[in-house]
Amino acid sequence: MRRVLTATLAAIAVAAWFQPTHGLGRPGLTPVACPTQQWDAPDVTLEALPGAKAFAGRYEGGLYQIEIPAKWNGELMLSAHGFVSNAGSNGSRLGVRPPAIRQHLIDQGFAWAASSYRCNGYVPGVGLLDTMALTDLFTKFNGGTAPRRVYLTGTSMGGHVTLLGMHEFPTSFAGGLAMCPAGPELFDFFTATAAAAEAITGVALKQTSTLQEDLARMNEILGTPPSLTEKGRQLASVQIHLSGGPRPFAVEGLASGGRFAGNISSGAAALAGGTSPGNRAVSTTHLRYAIDAELGLSIDRLNQLVRRKTADPEIRQASGPFEEVVPFDGRIERPTMTMHGTGDLFVPIHLQQILNRAVAAAGRENLLVQRIYRIAGHCGFSVEEQARAFDDLVKWVRDGAKPSGDNVLGDLKNAGTTFTTPRRDGDPGTLNVTAPQRTQP
Repeated sequence: MRRVLTATLAAIAVAAWFQPTHGLGRPGLTPVACPTQQWDAPDVTLEALPGAKAFAGRYEGGLYQIEIPAKWNGELMLSAHGFVSNAGSNGSRLGVRPPAIRQHLIDQGFAWAASSYRCNGYVPGVGLLDTMALTDLFTKFNGGTAPRRVYLTGTSMGGHVTLLGMHEFPTSFAGGLAMCPAGPELFDFFTATAAAAEAITGVALKQTSTLQEDLARMNEILGTPPSLTEKGRQLASVQIHLSGGPRPFAVEGLASGGRFAGNISSGAAALAGGTSPGNRAVSTTHLRYAIDAELGLSIDRLNQLVRRKTADPEIRQASGPFEEVVPFDGRIERPTMTMHGTGDLFVPIHLQQILNRAVAAAGRENLLVQRIYRIAGHCGFSVEEQARAFDDLVKWVRDGAKPSGDNVLGDLKNAGTTFTTPRRDGDPGTLNVTAPQRTQP
């Protein structure tokens, strides 16, 4: 039976909506404020899958969609979406993304809920609070019956939401699945890339008012994959080494989605004096650069040339005002799984190495499983890969048997053979490729 149950949206379907951030928050988390602009709230009516009922509408946390199977198993999966830019012609338009494994969830008896968040932008703190609020909304639509277990999942920035939730509200969720998760140190990587671009090209990122002109000059000197100049090949090698080292599809990841240049521009503002909490929290003083030996620039020389960015100690500390910009302390208390692609150069796999070390230092290794997938680009997991990981997390929570994973701290040159399903076209096998071959003088 198909049923579509939606909250009343007629009066607000095309309305512009501004939601201030004061008053938002729960004990343990103060989010970075939403961008100050209006937000468009379109109709997000959801047609239920066979054997389920659906609810959709607007709440304090943005727009929501909820789906409950007729044969509900008593458990709820919260799905946190990734970054949506607040710039451009569609930057003010909110939207909800059902989980990729929606059909699988309903077939297995799980209910799910997802939110737009109250704003777009890089807002993992706001995203976490708005996603958590869905549980009460679900309970209301479920006749007052609350879920006996709640799983927190998310992709990209939504993965940051998931890891933030598992740290800041460690007993609120039965388990967490973070897919290609971002995190605070992602912005260290972006800024370190921009600093390396300065050293290699000789173009300084001096002030925010001239960033576009400075970046254009850099790009002209470096080229664009696959047509990189000699200096471009140097920066390609640096990015691969910063992001986890040689691994399958790393070269392809630099070309995917314009990441070679995009990583420079994403870190430029922090070097040019940007004052946002994220820019103030960036630190690159702890990083040691590496580069392939045959590219004409020594490791020692590179580390001498690169400008370093020091974090504002008022922001990047455990007692700082915004938990989402502080590195994770690893003190998770519930089963947590991560999925990461080898060729992701937008949110690179070295973030999993940082997370692993933090969890180990906290003595919580028994609560973390990490899996590697041979994929070019960002978050390109198959439905089968996502469904298997979620099912394994659920079994872990229910039965207490920790599932298998990969060693993210090991040699990644041929990583990801165990859980990648199916193998992607162009898989390089055991070939050790680091930087693109020279194609332009």
